[in-house]
Amino acid sequence: MLRSLVLGSCLLFSLSLAAQLQFEGLWEGTITVGGIQSTKGYPVQVYLERQGKTVTGRSYVYLSETRIIEMNLSGRLYDDLSVYIDEVEYVNRNGDNYVPPFLRKYQLMWNRSINGSSLNGYWQEIRLEIFDSKRERGRIFLKKVVNNKA
Repeated sequence: MLRSLVLGSCLLFSLSLAAQLQFEGLWEGTITVGGIQSTKGYPVQVYLERQGKTVTGRSYVYLSETRIIEMNLSGRLYDDLSVYIDEVEYVNRNGDNYVPPFLRKYQLMWNRSINGSSLNGYWQEIRLEIFDSKRERGRIFLKKVVNNKA
């Protein structure tokens, strides 16, 4: 009986740990605006999938209860666990004339831990003039959403 309990506990712990170390799935956190030193931000969710080194997904930036900026994503996961992702297309679910002022590119670092995985880094506006002083930039902090329904 005790042996079964210990074995079951180890199995549940290893399944939970495996979920923490997964790249694919839902991530939640905050995206800042107003420069890389800013603390003003918005809630954000990112859903990511991976095929080898290729990363695709969708992001949701919650500007308000009625305005969610939804973007298709495309990028790459590198051997050092750094991630480069571009927003490639705005998804207009509201059917109105709103268009976001710019697309972003993200440079992130995937940190894996038994205490919870994170994707943290920087974003910047995609512009032809990469050193333009008006280019928007910020930070992004994401935690892996783990569904522990057993």
